[in-house]
Formats: sequence, structure tokens, C-alpha cells
Amino acid sequence: MKHLVFAALLVAGGTAHADKADTLFKKAKRLLADKRYAEACQTFEDVVKLDPKAIGGLLNAGKCYEEWGRLARAYTWYEKALTTAAEAKDEREPQIKALVEELDTNVPRLTIKVPDGADLAIVATLTLDGRPVDQATLGQENRVDPGPHVIEFTVDGKKKKKTAPVERGGSSEITVDIPKAKPRGPDEPEEQPVVAVPSSTPGRGRKIAGIVVGSAGVVAIGVAGALTLSARSKYLDAIDQHCGGSSSNCTPEGLDITHDARSRANKMTVVTLIGVAAVAGGVILYLTAPTASAREDRTVYLAPQITGDGAAAVLGGTF
Repeated sequence: MKHLVFAALLVAGGTAHADKADTLFKKAKRLLADKRYAEACQTFEDVVKLDPKAIGGLLNAGKCYEEWGRLARAYTWYEKALTTAAEAKDEREPQIKALVEELDTNVPRLTIKVPDGADLAIVATLTLDGRPVDQATLGQENRVDPGPHVIEFTVDGKKKKKTAPVERGGSSEITVDIPKAKPRGPDEPEEQPVVAVPSSTPGRGRKIAGIVVGSAGVVAIGVAGALTLSARSKYLDAIDQHCGGSSSNCTPEGLDITHDARSRANKMTVVTLIGVAAVAGGVILYLTAPTASAREDRTVYLAPQITGDGAAAVLGGTF
């Protein structure tokens, strides 16, 4: 009965597609018929990108993930179709709502909890199936696909792992054993110390600044190179393990890993360019430092700072 209703929805919802969207749509249907779900679902998503308000495309993406057994993703696409239908006052809204409600009874739920007083720095490393966990969702039920789910976090540089199996229509609750935050000692500073370099010799401050900036640029280039190699390694591993040796055959997990690897490599390219600019700026600062005929009262400081993708150094002062 459900599939008959679904077929009626798709027939009623036919819209005019651009040539590219139509070609992709036909390709996705062929892939789905051949049960090549990873490619089919991704192609349906590409169709939706070309026409985000096409209810038929949203429903097809949901149907693809549902047939694949990825029920949480299917629910997301059906829900998008329902929202779009409601906004457009589409007459199919009640039928789509029925699809959403029927599927929702089969979508598993997973609740991740952490102990009270857990170290927030460690909580920030939590991932579910390789994706960062939104801390706002901790302690709440979240829709997930059926099957085992891997929860990871990092303590003292070592990764720890837990597996939470969830059945179709079932629910699971798991508490992650994250240690409590260590109390700060009475003499422990709240922030990273700032290294101040006073200067009374004319030109000395600018020369030091030039050396610091240039050195930071060299470090940035080195770090970017290392992270780029790491991203490439992850990309190649994903192609072998999750894509059958071809980027066109990736599973959703493979698509996520390869996308993240490419994104990281692109960011490191930007970091490399910034590093090159810093080296050049350092040379200019050093070479243009005032001579002994001018007096200065300069201060240069260098403060370490942690960023989302690694470490950085913040240079400041008066020049």
C-alpha cells in the first residue's frame, strides 16, 4: 500500500527539469534499479541541488535511502519533502506526512550521555561514526540508521572507542566514560603566557618581529605540508576501503571521508600560501628595520593559540 501511495505522489509531482537535472534523474533511477545505492542516492542528491524545491526529487532521495536501509537519512529527506510541500501548500502534504510518520516508527534512536563534570576538552573530541557530536544533543534521543555505531573520543592523545548496536525500530542509550576535568591549581594561570621582548636598541624590535614572522611562516608551511600528506593518505585509504578503488563507487561513509580529506587539503593550501606570505613579510620587516640613528621604544610579543585545525602563533606589539 505504501509503495502505491508513493508512486502516486511521484506521478502527481512531476515537474519540468533542466536538461542536466533530467539526465541525472534518469541516471539515478537506473542506478537504483541496479541496487547501486551509494551512487544512486548521491545522484538523487545532486538532482535536488539543481532544484531544491522539487518535491519529487526529495521523495526519490528519501526512497533511495529507505531501500538501502539508511532509515535516518531517509527520514531526513522525507521530512524535507514534507516541509517543502507545506510551504508550497501542495495537495500531497497529507500523504507525505503519512509516509514520514510510518517511517519514523522504524527509525532507531541513540542517546549518548557523558558523566557530570566531564572534561569539556575531551567532550569536544567526541565523534559518532567519524562525525563530530553536537554537544547540544548529548542526553537526547537522536535518529540513527540501524546497525552498529562507533563512538570515539581522545584522552591524553589516545583514541578510545565504544560500539553501540541499534536495531530497526529500537533504541539504545550509552554513557561515554569521559574523565572529569582536572581542577586548576592555585598558581596555574588561566591563559597561555605571553612572551614579551623589550627593545631599547634602535631597529631591534622590528628585526625580532621579522625573525618571528618569518619563522612562523616556515612552521606554517611545514605543518600544512604534513597535514596535506595526512589528508591524502586518508583519501587514498577511503578509496580503497569504502569506494572499491573508484571515487564513483563510494559508500556514504566513504563520501564523507573523501570530502573531509579534500576539504582539509584545500585548507592546508591556504595555510601554505599564508606561510609563504609570512616568510616574505618577515624578510621585509628585517631588512627595513631602522638604523642606529633612530630611537625606538618597541615591544614584541608572541602568544600561542589553539585553532580548530591545529596550532597557531599570534604576533603583536608596537613597531
